[in-house]
Amino acid sequence: MAGELWFLTGCTAVGKTALSLELARILGGEILSCDAVQVYRGADIGSAKIMEMAGIPHHGLDLCDPSDTFDVGQYMQYAQSIVRQMQKNNKNLLVVGGAGFYLKSFFTNVIDDISVPTHVCEKVRIFYEKLGLSALQRAIESYGPVDLNASDWHNPRRLINILAKQRVTGLAQCELKQKFLRNIAPFGNFFRKVILLERHPESLDARIGERVEEMFRRGLVNEVRKLGKMSPPLANAIGYREVRAYLDGGEKMSENEVKAAIIQATRRLIKKQRTWFRRQIPVDYSLNLDAYSFKESFDFVVTFCRNSRA
Repeated sequence: MAGELWFLTGCTAVGKTALSLELARILGGEILSCDAVQVYRGADIGSAKIMEMAGIPHHGLDLCDPSDTFDVGQYMQYAQSIVRQMQKNNKNLLVVGGAGFYLKSFFTNVIDDISVPTHVCEKVRIFYEKLGLSALQRAIESYGPVDLNASDWHNPRRLINILAKQRVTGLAQCELKQKFLRNIAPFGNFFRKVILLERHPESLDARIGERVEEMFRRGLVNEVRKLGKMSPPLANAIGYREVRAYLDGGEKMSENEVKAAIIQATRRLIKKQRTWFRRQIPVDYSLNLDAYSFKESFDFVVTFCRNSRA
């Protein structure tokens, strides 16, 4: 049946790309990248962007310039347009990647419909910089009841966003939360199945090291030089952040030190990704790729897909 949404996800470097090409063929569909870095033109090596697509149409790549900011709201709008296109063409869609909020946007609301003018956000940011976190918290409480966990209550970025919305709407934080929860979740009426790929920790460690070495062999440092001015999301992405610091610091670090910094940052990311997949994403089928050959892994996934369609 066409019009299905399939998801192939897993930690960075787990091995999604090779499996995705074969799976897209079996599903009779096209691929939508679910990666917050691959949307940037020219950010190819550091994002492990696919170059050989084996005849499978890909979407979600090279959507904006490096100096532009691209966020989950823009991604969701783009994804909806691709899904409509797939429906029109009677095609299935395989969403491939591990960007947390991008992936979560297919299953629940991650943004609201409140439009906050730039000048309001800027005023709230200046308010925080001048008066600090406690003043920000008191300002939020002045609108009414607050329903936030301890982590969010001490997160300035989160609170700045909340106060800006309160200044626009006049609503208490708990009212904003209830309004958000009442929104209709996107893609709720679609057939959706999530396949999570996993590996043993020591295997992932080895793959991370190999991946970083390959990026440097392919010219990651020159890629960052050519990108020039980068927007905050891209400039803070793993690999680009470390190489940018290396270049801006007059290359005082050794190349091996930069590689080590990227590997360490990737390990931290993987730890967060594992928690995220477990708590935030409705996984239907998990497969440890270290336990089987590629052919066996592929056969297991195909069997799951066929049984799910029955």
